[in-house]
Amino acid sequence: MLRFVVKYGFHEKTFINQFLSASVKSQLHLELKENINQVQNLNTLIGVIDTSYKTNQIIPLDLLKLVLQRSTELVQVESNLEYLKGLLLTLSINRIENRQLNQTILDVVMQNYQKLSDEHLITITETIIYNKLNQKYKIKDVSILFEQMAINLQNSDSQIYNQKILLQLPKLINLSQHLRHNKLVHEILATIYGLLHQLKQFYNQELNIEYLSLSLQMCHVMDTLEILFQNPLIVSQQKKQQKKLQQQFMDLINQSFTEKNMIETQFSVQHINSILNFVKKYPKSPPISIPTQIHNLIGNIYISLVNEYTTNQKQKILKALIDYNSLAYFLTKTSKNFYLQDQDYKVIHFLVESENNLFILAKTLETISTNVQNHNDLHHNPNNKQHHHHHEHPKLRDPVLQLIESKIRQLMQNHLNPSDSLVIAFQSLIRIEDYSPKLATYLEYFAYGQVLNQLKWVDFIVKFIPSLGILSKRLTQQFYMSVQQNNSDQFKQLSDVWEKVLAILMKKIDQIEPNKIPIILFYLSQASKLDLKEASKLLHIIKKSTDFTKFNSQQICEIFYSFSRLNYQDTEFYFDLINKLVDKELTMDQVILIYSGLIINKLYNSTFICQLQDQLKIKDFNEKNMLSYLQALLTLQFEPKPTLLEAITNQFYKSKNSEFIVGCATSLLQYQYDQKVLEHYNNFIKNQHELYIKSPFYAHQLHVLFMKLKHVDQINQDLLQDITKVLQESKISLAKYHLQMKQITRSQMELDIIEQFKKLLDFERLEQQAKLSDYKFTDQYDPIEIPKIENLIPYQIDFKVGDYCFEINGPKHYLQIWPEKQYKLDGWTMKKKQLLESMGFKYIEVNHEQYKQKGIEYLKQFQSI
Repeated sequence: MLRFVVKYGFHEKTFINQFLSASVKSQLHLELKENINQVQNLNTLIGVIDTSYKTNQIIPLDLLKLVLQRSTELVQVESNLEYLKGLLLTLSINRIENRQLNQTILDVVMQNYQKLSDEHLITITETIIYNKLNQKYKIKDVSILFEQMAINLQNSDSQIYNQKILLQLPKLINLSQHLRHNKLVHEILATIYGLLHQLKQFYNQELNIEYLSLSLQMCHVMDTLEILFQNPLIVSQQKKQQKKLQQQFMDLINQSFTEKNMIETQFSVQHINSILNFVKKYPKSPPISIPTQIHNLIGNIYISLVNEYTTNQKQKILKALIDYNSLAYFLTKTSKNFYLQDQDYKVIHFLVESENNLFILAKTLETISTNVQNHNDLHHNPNNKQHHHHHEHPKLRDPVLQLIESKIRQLMQNHLNPSDSLVIAFQSLIRIEDYSPKLATYLEYFAYGQVLNQLKWVDFIVKFIPSLGILSKRLTQQFYMSVQQNNSDQFKQLSDVWEKVLAILMKKIDQIEPNKIPIILFYLSQASKLDLKEASKLLHIIKKSTDFTKFNSQQICEIFYSFSRLNYQDTEFYFDLINKLVDKELTMDQVILIYSGLIINKLYNSTFICQLQDQLKIKDFNEKNMLSYLQALLTLQFEPKPTLLEAITNQFYKSKNSEFIVGCATSLLQYQYDQKVLEHYNNFIKNQHELYIKSPFYAHQLHVLFMKLKHVDQINQDLLQDITKVLQESKISLAKYHLQMKQITRSQMELDIIEQFKKLLDFERLEQQAKLSDYKFTDQYDPIEIPKIENLIPYQIDFKVGDYCFEINGPKHYLQIWPEKQYKLDGWTMKKKQLLESMGFKYIEVNHEQYKQKGIEYLKQFQSI
């Protein structure tokens, strides 16, 4: 129901105050009962009802009866129709049902409706319609009121200055949905034409505030027109009018809001509110009827407001930023001018210094975070031609974020229940990709006692779990990408919080809406490196209690990917999921999710992989998914489609993104040697050698590529020299990578096999015959003394004797070909085998499963070497 604030000038003030302070059966209570008939002014009784509800003071029932009874008597003789409107509204807002009083008011209204002003007529009609009073009471005919509105519109002076009409039009349009009244619809259209005509005549004059205001209100009217044209009364002829109307309006706005007019017009601070109110209506996307000039205009007002603030306006501005946090969203979404700049951060900094409300600080973070994110989306959108330039963020942004962070940490200590604010702050900080917040305090807080249990369920599912997932992913990436990074404390804290989250999810599994399951699992899967003990238990419960036929393709892809990432072992379950996707049309990102799941589970079916690949369209490619696609097919030992490969290679030559360049070059050169690709990559390596010195992961990638290229016959030796030089400089980085990898422990079975081989094979003779003894594997050296880079093999090996490399391959090294249930080595293991063979080693594959079944008998076949 529409709520209106009803303001009254109270006359019998003392009566109201006494009334509200009278306790049941007191002397005052009795006096009031006797004197109630003395009240001559209906407004006093409206005040009693309204104030009692606004201040939560309950009127004793016997008194309320008397008030309503006296009101009924006064309504019959009341000549001020505004009071009738006020009483009807007050009763409906406070849900007071008194049949006799309501009927009396409606009777009086229906007798006098011609005397009502436009505004009161509309308000009363709204109250009747929205509270369904016309169905509950005897009303001759509500359409009489609509008829009267049409007449009023017809007679109204549609001068451009008639703001009242403009304000009432959207209400009338909304009302016209509830009752089919042809004349009213006709008059609304005629009025809009009239106003447009007036605006046209007016725009030649100086562009001023009033014109802006009318135009913005007109935008609102044009926007609500959509509703009017959905009315079945509107015939196709009038639908053509709609297009014509909207076109005329757009032309008008475009003619009037020129750059010149913009610059010459001074807009006042007072005016910002009407604009903000207007903007707030469209938090997600601007309505079609607002042209760019108005966006620019709003931006200019916003910026001038921020620049020219006076002391008493500062609070107002921050309040506007917070109340209308859709403003930042709107401005960023709709125009390049509205990315928060240093001058904005200056104001925010000033205001934050004196702000001690935890919630407002959290919402300020949210506003900044949304603004940054939209700006990034705008510039990283592959369809946006300017997105390749690197955008520096404003210098003052980070100091402002740090100030807000420190104030939040300080205020949360003495706050009774800071959870709601902290979830918003936590989510907002994590969403700003190029900022490193101090999150330890938050993680500590959320891991404490019952804190997570008391979060609002929707915040827990929609804000908290996704934030935790993004943070887990980021920490994992940093672990592999940086030499300095030591995140073990944060990993520990994160694991603690995740374990709490899992416990709550298992306990409240019945409360989780099915459509939220895929997304919860997706974010949980980002924490797969944390090795969460309870994750498989949760997956098992979800698998048992969920009907997977209800999910769409996107959700099935997310579930398949997440179960896989979290290492859930159940091939049959995966086949069931895959069968739901066969012959479905899928998007690029969905295909990548499936490829990833196939790789993790080592499932291979060439028809299905082909079918997925055939759905990919070059226009859907961006750098992120190009890389995932290439790496997926390498692991699955599958050839990419030539057209796609060509598109990716072209992007490689154009790209400015180092992550993409490194990954793409490494993958492309694994498929085939291409001199041009290598030369381009070599230039990048020489200019960016710092990257390899700092990042263990990049150094390792380069090392793997180097060993492969070294054994390519037609390789250009100068290029190899350049790579060798960068690798020599990156020794520490390489060592760090292999130290991390060294944490992989051998299983008991592997140790048993090695022991058995020592008995079966003549180790000494094989070592003496070795020709390749200069080569060292990464697990055979002390990282401090890295040997010559050319002789360092970028892999660990289960064990080596002379020139023989023994690899004990468990199920994770094989692709399971379905439905034939056959096996072949996966892409990465194959790559290792090919590299070792190209260097002259003999690669001996020992199958884990075969040994399990046949024991020592199986190993004896290797004696002949």
